[in-house]
Amino acid sequence: MQKALELKAKYESDMVIGGYAALINLCCRHDNAEDALNLKQELDRLHSSAVLDTNKYVGLVRVLGKHGKLQDAINILKEMKEKDVLIKDATLLSFFHILNGAALRGEIETVKQLHEAIVTLGLAKPSTNISFPLVTVHLEKDDLPTALDAALDCHAKYKILPRIHDVLCKLIEKGETDLIQKAMDFVSQEQGEMTMLYDLFFAFLQTGNYKEAKKIIETPGIRARPARLQWFCDRCITSNKIETLEKLVELTQKLFECDRDQMYYNLLKLHKINGDWQRADAVWNRMQEENVIPREKTLRLLAEILRNSNQEVPFDVPELWYEDDKHSLSSTPSPIEAITEKDVLKACQSKENKDVYNTFLRAQKQNTVFSSETYNILIRFLLSKDDFTQAMEVKDFAETHIKGFTLNDAANSLLIITQVRRDYLKAALTTLQTALDLEQIPSRLSVTRLIQAFALKGDVQSIEAIQKMVNGLDLIGLSRMVFINNIALAQIKNDKIDVAIENIENMLTSENQTIEPQYFGLAYLFRKVIEEQMEPAVEKLSIMAERLANQFAVYKPVTDLFLQLVDSGKVDDARALLQRCGAIAEQTSILSLFCIRSSHRPGKAPILKSLLDLIPELSEKDQAYNSIMKSYGLDKDVASAKALYEHLTAKNTKLNDLFLKRYAFLLRNAGEPVPFTEPPESFEFYVKQLKESKEDPS
Repeated sequence: MQKALELKAKYESDMVIGGYAALINLCCRHDNAEDALNLKQELDRLHSSAVLDTNKYVGLVRVLGKHGKLQDAINILKEMKEKDVLIKDATLLSFFHILNGAALRGEIETVKQLHEAIVTLGLAKPSTNISFPLVTVHLEKDDLPTALDAALDCHAKYKILPRIHDVLCKLIEKGETDLIQKAMDFVSQEQGEMTMLYDLFFAFLQTGNYKEAKKIIETPGIRARPARLQWFCDRCITSNKIETLEKLVELTQKLFECDRDQMYYNLLKLHKINGDWQRADAVWNRMQEENVIPREKTLRLLAEILRNSNQEVPFDVPELWYEDDKHSLSSTPSPIEAITEKDVLKACQSKENKDVYNTFLRAQKQNTVFSSETYNILIRFLLSKDDFTQAMEVKDFAETHIKGFTLNDAANSLLIITQVRRDYLKAALTTLQTALDLEQIPSRLSVTRLIQAFALKGDVQSIEAIQKMVNGLDLIGLSRMVFINNIALAQIKNDKIDVAIENIENMLTSENQTIEPQYFGLAYLFRKVIEEQMEPAVEKLSIMAERLANQFAVYKPVTDLFLQLVDSGKVDDARALLQRCGAIAEQTSILSLFCIRSSHRPGKAPILKSLLDLIPELSEKDQAYNSIMKSYGLDKDVASAKALYEHLTAKNTKLNDLFLKRYAFLLRNAGEPVPFTEPPESFEFYVKQLKESKEDPS
């Protein structure tokens, strides 16, 4: 910057407007208010009619305001108005950052005068966003009375109440009852009692005063306000406030006209961000308990959370092959084109294969070309219906009529799955490479299916190629165990069982282990060799697993094998393995997790009973019977549930509240009487209670 200023002084007589503009911008970027102002004044003397671009004016306002040259900053704003400088959305955002920066520095007068100038000059309309700093500056100083007055003053002037939620939260935390009453009286008078109640409700929730929040939301006559509820949900999601959002969902259960599915959907969004499938599963239980009918988007979101954590999805997942909001064309369409495009999307909604393809053919005859996005939706729909040939025809048409047309992430992922299903594995590998070259993130399911297909072909080389291709792409969410299991399976398919076993043993016994033994899951490998009836492989893998357990105290592989034998109905083989390696019965965490996962899948109650017969010690663990009862509930098997309940009560077994809640829920849904007082709390409450009792046995 200094060198540039020296050059300017040397060649001052040759300076043009562009040179001044560049120097002013440079000084602003280096926070040099003095030279920036001098250059601007010099430019005004030499070229009074010169107009700088918007960003340079904004830069001047920022640096002058920051360094106490308040009147000069206001003069720049006046010049922007006089010279009709273009105000864009980005400019408004810059104004906010200028004001907010001053507020965070505690400069009350700077915030007040700059805000007044911006609004009075008409450079920005008075909005909640741009008025935030008027309140922030006082909150930063912990001056709550003045912060409240500033918010109320904004309402008097502009009919907005900036940061009233934050002010209320601070007042509640400080116990400022008089100021809270003042705020609520004002809101009630100006915006109505319902608005006041919601303001209080959200503030009590935010500050953890759940009893007070409950009183507010149970006020007679209060009803749901979807926009306000969604605002607070979004706020909780953005700030990762799990407990607060859970309480909101819980407390609004009986709120009149409350969209329960939408509330649970928001909760699932937060659990997805945190990768917490257990909480998501608890949400699903609560929805069933509350008899909430989920929308398709809710089911898809829950399924995605479960799949991302390698959990079974206990329901059919609806697929979305169209989008409601995003199908704008790159250019303005003719009326016929717009109608035809709507027809395609409508046909996708109706999920009629023939209608969709015929609509495309009619448009083709009219020489109508849709947007890239519409073709992606159309191709995805046809692939989902396994109409591979038609989907490729649409793809070819789009590629020849739209320059640079490519399939998006979702369409490429579905294409890979379809190619795998048709055994076009090399084509699927090419599709994956194309997607990655476009910096797309293919779905975990599509990549996993491709890897598994190559494993069944014994194609180790292709699996290793995929491993290199996706290396470092954590967003796909592939576990290293996917590659370990499938490379071993491919080697076994090539009759290289000993090589596969040696590799696994080296990974588990070497000093430089990259995966902890307790996370080294081989369940998929064991399941596939059992399903494929590869008896020599099963025998050698069993020997390997037993050796790892007996010689190295690594029990995860042998326990995985035992559970896969049980799951496959090979109970005698499982019993023999258990007799040879009794330590399997001590792997409580692995066995309990198997029970939990099995209880999510229909028809697994007999498997769980077999496991309990083999390891009676599990009956002392609540999780085993809880899982069996949950499985009966999933199958709607009232008779078996009754038999289990009667068997346990005859043995005077103490039944926990979660077990009783599940049994009562099953009976009620079947229209049968409940022979005990049903535990009153939610499923989630008893799951949490059980978990806490295990963590703290005292």
